[in-house]
Amino acid sequence: MTNPDVTPPEVIRHRRLVIGTAVSANLLGNIGLVGVNVAAPAISKEMAMSATEVGWLPLAALLTMAMFSAPTARLSDILGRRRVTIYGLWVGILGSAMGALAWSPLSLLISRAITGLGLVAFFTTVTTMAAAAFPPEQRGKVLGITISSVYIGLSIAPLLAGFLVEYLGWASLFWFTVVGLLPSAVLAQLLQKDPPPSASDKMDWPGSIVWMVAVALIFSGLASLGFNLSLVALGLGLILLGFFIARSIASPSPILDMSLFRDSRRFTFSSLAAYISYMSSFSVSFLLSLYLQYSKGLKPSQAGLILVAHPVIQAILTMFTGRLSDRFDAGRLASLGLGVILVAILIFANNLSEATSTLALVLNMGLFGAGFALFSAPNSNAIMGAVPPKRLGQASGVITVTRLLGQISSIALMTMVFTIVIGPGDITPDLYPRFIQAARVCFWIFAPLTILGIGASLARGGRKPSL
Repeated sequence: MTNPDVTPPEVIRHRRLVIGTAVSANLLGNIGLVGVNVAAPAISKEMAMSATEVGWLPLAALLTMAMFSAPTARLSDILGRRRVTIYGLWVGILGSAMGALAWSPLSLLISRAITGLGLVAFFTTVTTMAAAAFPPEQRGKVLGITISSVYIGLSIAPLLAGFLVEYLGWASLFWFTVVGLLPSAVLAQLLQKDPPPSASDKMDWPGSIVWMVAVALIFSGLASLGFNLSLVALGLGLILLGFFIARSIASPSPILDMSLFRDSRRFTFSSLAAYISYMSSFSVSFLLSLYLQYSKGLKPSQAGLILVAHPVIQAILTMFTGRLSDRFDAGRLASLGLGVILVAILIFANNLSEATSTLALVLNMGLFGAGFALFSAPNSNAIMGAVPPKRLGQASGVITVTRLLGQISSIALMTMVFTIVIGPGDITPDLYPRFIQAARVCFWIFAPLTILGIGASLARGGRKPSL
């Protein structure tokens, strides 16, 4: 292990700044990203949004993030991670300010898309910077710290958003994000400057456009399944995605290095497990936020207080599971985590109703959080450990891409179920029983997906622990 006594002071300073930037950006960025889950009923009521439009509140940001995830990861390798991080933070601040000033559902959704563009820029780069700044034997610990900051943000978001919405109005959540991201922007400015771009590094702009159009068509088609042309959009998007993969394999400078999947079985199945895990779990907090406020009639602050059970457990345990993955096989830890997630999802699918007790809900959310803590950091460590150091940037980009694609798949599936089960109108009290039905349908879809994730996680193979 590297001896801190002989590490140059400028390296120590850079590492501290990288960790500070990564933690603060993850913390505050995720508060702004998911705090809207708690604010959704208040926004829906004030702007008279339909069930489908409510689903687009998280989807607008996530769709933009997924569209720009792969191009941004490649651009950060060319322009420099510090530079892309700074740009992303300021765009995120701009989008959040526009959200606070939104006057219609369309203007709010546009602001969410702009916010997503900013968030994906620094979410893509901060993990890479943190992993690259430390030696391999400390990578699991560092990933545990940075990923824990994500879950601490997710822990604070429901409670903070609930109080802000209830006492200051939903726009205050967006203003809080504006102010909260400013320290991250200042810290990013203090990082070591990026080396000059290499003349040999090229950006595949045509490939980037194909990727963005494919992602937009696939997930907008999936979210609007049942409406006119949705199947056409979905089919065309899948064709373009196939074209993108073929182009990436043949390209000398692809925006997403597909050879990573060809060269490493462990990398391939770890990435697949990550995608499936997020697809089967990301909508859970959003569904439960709506459930607590619609079916249980709780205020935003009360709902937020209950919702912290899941990410608090996740944040606390992730710091330890990251270190465990440095000593024991990360793949096996991740597989165990998916098994725990499956149990929690099955409990929700079987028992969620108007009569579900708050204690039962909190306990199962805690179980869900423990499962994801066992999965997330070890799986990220498995991905990063499956590639050589010079390809860490691409590996980090894949982590971000798979996470975002999984998250947006989850929200798109949920929105599709809402449209089919609840219908296109507002979620009024007479439709609350249909909402619970829709939520349980979502959980029954997520359960077999999680089983597929366990299969992918086990298929990656193992490694000898470094005790």
